[in-house]
Amino acid sequence: MSVVRKRAWISLGFGLLWAIALSACGTLPATSEPNKSDPAGVDSGVVQSLQRQIREREKRIVELESQLDALKVIDQDMEKRRKSNRPPATLTPID
Repeated sequence: MSVVRKRAWISLGFGLLWAIALSACGTLPATSEPNKSDPAGVDSGVVQSLQRQIREREKRIVELESQLDALKVIDQDMEKRRKSNRPPATLTPID
């Protein structure tokens, strides 16, 4: 694999990771003004929402790591193919 192709694969991988990471970044849903008489209920709702977001992000991280591992395997395979297609560095003359 040429240096340009290798860099392209790496750039593609990092670009993919950035795109996925940015798409996973979300904001909390808009909530109404918390009720002063029941602060424990509002706090538990916020906590549950944050816990759900953490679980979703952890799943996304696992998925991204899997994709990155697949890209690494592809890159290693391409590198092996490139090396196997190369002629030997030194050629001996035939007598």
